[in-house]
Amino acid sequence: MTRAAASARGRADRSGTRRSGTRRAVAHRPGTRSSRGPRGAAALAVLALLAGCTAPAPQEPQPSPSGTAAAPIRIATGPTDQTAVLAHVYAERLRSAGFEASVEDTGEDPAGHLAALERGEVRLAADYSGHLYLRLRSQQVPVPGATPTAAPDATPSAAPTDPAPEGGLAANLSELLGLGDARADDDDVLAGVREVLPGHLRVLAPAPAENRVAVVVTRPTAVELELSDLEDLAPECAQLVLGTDRAFVARPEGREGLADAYGCTPERVAPYGSTEELVGALLADEVGAAALFTASPEIEDNALVVLGDPLDVFVPQQVVPVAARDLPDEAVRVVDEVSAAVDTEDLVLMTRMTTAQDPYTPEETAQYWLREERD
Repeated sequence: MTRAAASARGRADRSGTRRSGTRRAVAHRPGTRSSRGPRGAAALAVLALLAGCTAPAPQEPQPSPSGTAAAPIRIATGPTDQTAVLAHVYAERLRSAGFEASVEDTGEDPAGHLAALERGEVRLAADYSGHLYLRLRSQQVPVPGATPTAAPDATPSAAPTDPAPEGGLAANLSELLGLGDARADDDDVLAGVREVLPGHLRVLAPAPAENRVAVVVTRPTAVELELSDLEDLAPECAQLVLGTDRAFVARPEGREGLADAYGCTPERVAPYGSTEELVGALLADEVGAAALFTASPEIEDNALVVLGDPLDVFVPQQVVPVAARDLPDEAVRVVDEVSAAVDTEDLVLMTRMTTAQDPYTPEETAQYWLREERD
């Protein structure tokens, strides 16, 4: 089965918080598209194929690991639907390797899974490198006027959630990393995470997948203005309306970052309450460009052009597993193999399935992804 099959499910619903409800049956879903015509027939075919994704394929019996490997491996769902899917992928692969593994719901608070790791309640979780670093640093570096509350839920559930506080830390990421005026890249942030992570935890191999903020335009706009990156966009900014989510307006890496790095000060920044509304405004030419997360299915669905960010103004957000230092080497190998196979396109698929109008649960989505990898 291809990713195109899952893409046929239609537009995603950006309602906000991560869904952690009960497991759904996949084969018979109310409210799906009409079966009339070729598109309806194709949709029914997709649903029939996806119906087999709810149950894991039979696994060959595996010998039980011995020693420290025999300790149960509890895995946190993490801060988003994507990390919850990855938790179920880790668990299934670890069980196939003979480990006892389970997935623990650590809630929607973006710091919940990190606290559970620090307390030893779970031994593994996926996170996003940039926000993981900022959360860890916020525990060490008090910011005047900051409160320990999470950011507002205006950011879609498929996207990394901004750590509190909104001001200060993101603006000073390069300073915190000791880079001076240089912008932080993926390697810089991962090195920073390793430096501030508690001693009983460690970072495993990062995935190629990332979900950072990017500025996108329609293909006609990119062709007309000859745009490939944000440096190309800078001369057009004074006449540009930039559409964003509501959280973007407060992010120092957003408006301030664009002005500082690229000399891009939009005529106006227009915040929208959902990704669907934002993309609709972009397609209707109500805004000239939009700030989206790179794992948003709407980018692929509407052939939007992601403008390059050569100066790394937006905080790197690589998917990275965090594990207890005593996690057995064989378990680490299993998780590293999963990471090597997960790219941004996979995050798009996970986002599409878990945030659709009739969403799949993270566990169902994990089973689909695992079947696709085996095929």
